[in-house]
Amino acid sequence: MRLGYGGGFFDRTLKSISPRPVTVGVSYSHGFLPLLLPTDQDFVLDAMLTEDGVSWQKPLV
Repeated sequence: MRLGYGGGFFDRTLKSISPRPVTVGVSYSHGFLPLLLPTDQDFVLDAMLTEDGVSWQKPLV
């Protein structure tokens, strides 16, 4: 749910693009923090790619 260093640049940029792009985050699996909950300002990614594989957040339409 979180991108970058907390300044909101990526979230604002992705929210401004129309039509909405398919978004994939790339991270190490140890960077996943289950207790970190999204806020209204966070942009939800479609998928996360880690060394463990791909995790889809929601179905693509």
